[in-house]
Amino acid sequence: MGRPELAIAWLWLGGSLFLAVLWANLAWFFRRPRPGALGELVTRLIAWRFSPWLLQLLRLLYYVGVPYAALLWSHDAIIEDLLGLGAATWLEWARDVGWAITLGIGAFTLLASGWWAYRRALVAAGEGNTVAGANSSGWVLLREAAYHEVHWAFYRNAPIVVWKNYTGDVYGGVWAGLMLVALEAVLNPAWRNKLTNPQKAPAQLMRGALAVVSSALFLLTGDGNLWLALALHWGVSWSLTMLVQTLPLPTCKRDSVTT
Repeated sequence: MGRPELAIAWLWLGGSLFLAVLWANLAWFFRRPRPGALGELVTRLIAWRFSPWLLQLLRLLYYVGVPYAALLWSHDAIIEDLLGLGAATWLEWARDVGWAITLGIGAFTLLASGWWAYRRALVAAGEGNTVAGANSSGWVLLREAAYHEVHWAFYRNAPIVVWKNYTGDVYGGVWAGLMLVALEAVLNPAWRNKLTNPQKAPAQLMRGALAVVSSALFLLTGDGNLWLALALHWGVSWSLTMLVQTLPLPTCKRDSVTT
């Protein structure tokens, strides 16, 4: 890839990051009613009966629409194979499925153990036993898996191209893309706030862990497989949710301290 195409790839990536940070900070600023005409307009928009549908439409346009537009209009600056959309033989599919299953089982085991221990700690500390996201439906989890896997694959593209041009492999580019995802999260005040909330932190940490697993799957499957990454993401998050819903947590009581 030449310098003009690479510059275009970074322009798309930078634009996506800018939009995410701008939207997140504006949403955080207007989370409470603000004085003035603009504040009143935002308050009415939030109270509008169709605002949840509008929000999901905007999220679809951002998470899926921006990468798709970049793929179509970037003049080959966005490489299809590096998004995990390249063709694969049946043998390659079998190998990739094996890696996806292995990573999925490992991720589920670690996350389930951590999530369960965390919920018990909440009860013992008197914080309650509910965790945000535990009641999410399978369709919502599938939607979120699709949004984030496409988003993460898009953020890997330009760093991988740069790293591959200089070293011949994709290793550093994959982790550089993950660092950009982490930067986007850190610049989101709502994300930082949720990370300090005992009920909301586990969902944020699970999402971060799945971003790492997605990166690992990309490396293990060559140029990645977006469909398997999506299936792995959804399978792990849905399984964790079902575990929490199916196995109620017993009430824990603080031990009395005796001297």
